[in-house]
Amino acid sequence: MKELHKQESSAVIEELKSLYKPQTIEVDANGNKAQVLITPQGLTITPVKPFADAYLKAPERRKGTAELFELNSFCAHVNRFKDKDSAVFANNNMENPSLTAVLDYHCEGSDSSPRFGEHRALYKFPLSEEWKEWCGSNGKKMSQGDFAYFIENNIGSVRHPNDGDTENDSDLSSLAKLLGGVFATPNQLVTLSRGLQVNENARVKSANNLSSGETSLVYETEHTDEHGAPIKVPNLFLITIPVFNSGALYRVAVRLRYRLRGGEISWLYEMYRIDKVFEDAFNEACETVRKETELPLFVGRPE
Repeated sequence: MKELHKQESSAVIEELKSLYKPQTIEVDANGNKAQVLITPQGLTITPVKPFADAYLKAPERRKGTAELFELNSFCAHVNRFKDKDSAVFANNNMENPSLTAVLDYHCEGSDSSPRFGEHRALYKFPLSEEWKEWCGSNGKKMSQGDFAYFIENNIGSVRHPNDGDTENDSDLSSLAKLLGGVFATPNQLVTLSRGLQVNENARVKSANNLSSGETSLVYETEHTDEHGAPIKVPNLFLITIPVFNSGALYRVAVRLRYRLRGGEISWLYEMYRIDKVFEDAFNEACETVRKETELPLFVGRPE
């Protein structure tokens, strides 16, 4: 009986051995073959490599992402580990711009050998507090009190229109002419933010068409100050702010608007072409990386 059990056990073992051996199967009609491993349902295959890697004296390859906090440090780190096939990718998202260097990027050419792309360097552009503050309230309506608070907290960014020869600046002069307005000085902007009494006078005009007998009504409104004089509010002002921390200052034209409803004044401002301002600062940083690392730079995200 014991011998019979022994024979049965041996048969089971041999069957399992044959079951777990790699088997060759045809994978297409052209006779191409591949090896597969057939296992019973419920079993899992556990690789032994991670276990063996724990006993290595050194890793097989570099991997991981180093995060750098300064552009110069990012370039220095890339130069420390780059090779001829390394590449840099630039994410130009205005709210979260970044640079990613893939130090073990795929070799150039469609027939070249692929690489893992697991050794990287990351630089997240630090947007300046001034940029975040002004962009955060851009285009949003503010009450008189909120507008006064905002202007007083950020008055350091506002520039006098004569600073930097504004009249000789073709872009700003063209903008002022296009909008039919003038640039406010910092003092004027503070005065407006602290209080402005506006009275609204409405008039209705009628016009008759004698040939058809039609009548059209035209409503006209006029805003006057407490003395009854027409109000002339500057509709532009200038700010100079950096896009990135410790970066260059950029001069930005800002359109100023007010609304009167129910006797209450609300304010809003619109920064003129801030996308172009960001693009200029971002491209300048990318050009610095190109020169310092001598690597190709792609606008996008790596695979």
